[in-house]
Amino acid sequence: MCESVTSPMSLGDKELLAALREKEQRRRNSYAEELALIAQVEARGLPTTHGYSGIGALVREMFNLNPIDARRMVAHARALLPSVTTSGAPVAAELAMTADTLRNGAIGPEHVEAIHKAILQLPLDATDEDRAMAEKILCEAAIVSEPRIIARLGREIRDRLDPDGVEPNEEELVRPKRWLDFHETVNGVTGTFGLDKEAGALLANLLSPLTAPRSSDDGPDLRSRDERYGDAFAEILALAARCPDTPTEAGEPVTLLVSATLDQLTTGIGQGLVDGHLAMSAGQIRRMACDAKAAPMVFGTASEVLDVGRTTRTVPRSLRRALIHRDRGCSFPGCDRKAKWSQAHHIVHWSNGGPTTLDNLTLVCAYHHRVVHHSDWEIRMINGIPWYIPPPHIDPERRPRRNTLHTVHTWPNPWDATPPDPMALAS
Repeated sequence: MCESVTSPMSLGDKELLAALREKEQRRRNSYAEELALIAQVEARGLPTTHGYSGIGALVREMFNLNPIDARRMVAHARALLPSVTTSGAPVAAELAMTADTLRNGAIGPEHVEAIHKAILQLPLDATDEDRAMAEKILCEAAIVSEPRIIARLGREIRDRLDPDGVEPNEEELVRPKRWLDFHETVNGVTGTFGLDKEAGALLANLLSPLTAPRSSDDGPDLRSRDERYGDAFAEILALAARCPDTPTEAGEPVTLLVSATLDQLTTGIGQGLVDGHLAMSAGQIRRMACDAKAAPMVFGTASEVLDVGRTTRTVPRSLRRALIHRDRGCSFPGCDRKAKWSQAHHIVHWSNGGPTTLDNLTLVCAYHHRVVHHSDWEIRMINGIPWYIPPPHIDPERRPRRNTLHTVHTWPNPWDATPPDPMALAS
């Protein structure tokens, strides 16, 4: 019997959104079921029975898929479904939580791919507990985030588990590879960017004394012209950063906000965060601090922010730094905007009696600031952390969400991302 089809034009607004949500959930459920079938076909050895070299070749020919798409489906089936060894011993699924989340319709194939790649990129010496925690964080983030955000979160988890990364060689530390494709013309200055005559002449005069070859006791200057101009341009930027009249960004002058332990900065071993966002080795932070303004932040034993200043209507710099440390960037679920592109938002508006205190403020980017002010999204502070209540057309159950992208800095003890009970929030 054919299923009756309702024309989208006959649906009301709420019914139309509900129908779209249902179709997407069916697509995700169907993908989970298809992966289970692929896993069973491979387990029974049917590809060999039918003359194929493997399951990928069979799936590719059955559905006329590109090789990369067939390989991706097979990889997902192998990672999400349990299997058996040649001796018949059962093998647990590598990504069992991802499989459950996919079957529930909370994520799609694109999220599965991002999670799978992220787990594959973890360090070889990562423990089973680390891998399980990484999958948990990625799955919970995928429910409310785009796949590209999951890919980035996976990279940050990888960097957190391997804080030292690839150690740069001595030559890279002494002479960083920089370049500037720059030359003067009759009309001014051109290169990778264009400048008018006045700005071009200013740049040329600034570069001139800094671009001549410099010999040393070790021999002649081996830098190419582009490298010399790149180094000179970097020196000009450092000079501009030290100028007291530099422009501000989001209320802050050109300042590095460094989060690292005293031992890390003293020994130069390990990794810290610059501006609550960019992971750098402690050695790099120490070198940068020689030429840039670095604002230290002091934390208590439980990582609580200390001394954020008194309450004012305008968010003072000390309080903004506390917000940067807590939120790390825009706190809207799934947003990857870093802190210096975000604004301080009063959860209970100032005009409604809301104070300018840490527990009534959160960072949001300009776009999500408008969203919060002109939509039905709500923000609730739970245990000092901003949680977002989506409007009914996003989630009919209005289950609380929070931004998981900026929380990987707490590894190996990340916050518990289990959302609070909506009924408890409503009360």
